[in-house]
Order: sequence, then structure tokens, then C-alpha cells
Amino acid sequence: MDYLAHKPIAFVVLLVVAIAPGRVLAAPAEDTPDEPSALVVTSDFNRDGITDIARTSAPNGDSAPSILTVMLGQPDGTFRAAATTPVIGLDPKSIAVGDFNRDGNPDLIVGDADGSLIILLGDGKGNLTPTPNGIRLASVASIAVGDFNHDGILDMVVSDPHSNTATILLGSGDGSFHPAWSFKLPMQGNVYHLAVADFNGDGIPDIVVTNEDQDSFEVLLGNGNGTFTSNPALSHLIDPNAHCAT
Repeated sequence: MDYLAHKPIAFVVLLVVAIAPGRVLAAPAEDTPDEPSALVVTSDFNRDGITDIARTSAPNGDSAPSILTVMLGQPDGTFRAAATTPVIGLDPKSIAVGDFNRDGNPDLIVGDADGSLIILLGDGKGNLTPTPNGIRLASVASIAVGDFNHDGILDMVVSDPHSNTATILLGSGDGSFHPAWSFKLPMQGNVYHLAVADFNGDGIPDIVVTNEDQDSFEVLLGNGNGTFTSNPALSHLIDPNAHCAT
């Protein structure tokens, strides 16, 4: 199959992943390039059947950590500020939601530019508490979650532009994760974003890797054990040699 036949499908899947409930939205960037962008994710954090919002924001001061605020949805469509968590990194780059400790309450993972992954467990009342089970990579650009090894526990994949790799971290079921496998990103020096979906209909989560500066993407099909295999037929990658000076 050719690239044009697959590109619209992948594009539509990425849009659905981005705007579906319980997924991540990035707020529009401000004109100030040094100010961290706000990250927004939706879920039912107090389990009242109404969608809520969790949003990162930068406080006043260049060296102050960002703030995570939970806005509880009201029956009339408005939101009420609830819990605030003040320490989630200086420059959050990605946020993901899921039930990482299997207690039925939505939890969060926030990835910072410095490589720290902060896990916050929900109590079902709108409160999110950081755990001591944080993980540090070289950097973080994007996080996506899925059950990659079919054990009923959510896992995550994190893109790390400094090392030019994406790391698979398998969940333990108690809110902690451990690195299990990694793969190289397409091209050194670029920032890549990740999304998870079942692209080939085999019931196993797959990964798509995209770059905001290039018209390219790579699809990696899940093997069901936490590893992935690149599928050139479903991908569209730019030849790295095309970027070399002549």
C-alpha cells in the first residue's frame, strides 16, 4: 500500500487520541518563548460522572515550579477549582492520565523537560498526591499510555530527545514503573511526539511517532510483550540523508 492511502488514517487516529475524553490537550502557546506551555487533561477525578480538568500552569517567577490545578466539572457546564499541587517540575512537557495503581481512580503522570516523571495518584475526590516512585530520564517530550504487555496494568512510553530514544516503562500495578525496553527515534536533534492505538486490529496497542516539523511518522506494531516492531508499510519516514549538507 502506498503512503497516501495510509496518511489520512493515521492523521485521523492522532486527532481522536488528542481530543477524546481522558486524553491530553496542549493550550495555545503564548508569545513568550521561555514561558512553559500549559498542559490540559480531562477525566472524572472525583468520580461524580462529570468530566473534570487538570491543568498545569507556570507561577510568577522564572525558577518556581509549575502548578497542577484540578477543576471539577459542575452539572451546569462550569468548573470549580479544587486541589492544587505546587511541585510538578519547572517546565512540564507532557501529561497523561490513567488508573496506574488499579484502585478505580484516575491518576496522572507529568513529564518535565529535565527528564523527571512525576506520578500523582488520585483519591477519587479530586486530590492528586505525588508518589516517591518518580523516574528520571535524560529528558521528556511526550508520554503515551497503554497496556503493552497484556497483563491488565497500564504502561507508558516516553520520548527522550536528549538520548534520541523512546523508553517503554512497564507498570507494576501499585503506581510505580520500571524501564523494560527502548527504541531509537527516527532522527537525532528533533522532538518527537507519541500516541498509542491499535493500528492493525490485533488487540495489541501500537505506537505512532510523529514530528511537528516534518511531514513524517513512524508506526511501530506491538508484540504483546512490551516490545515493538517498526512497520515501514504503515509509516512515512524522511530519508535522514536528505538533511545532510552537500
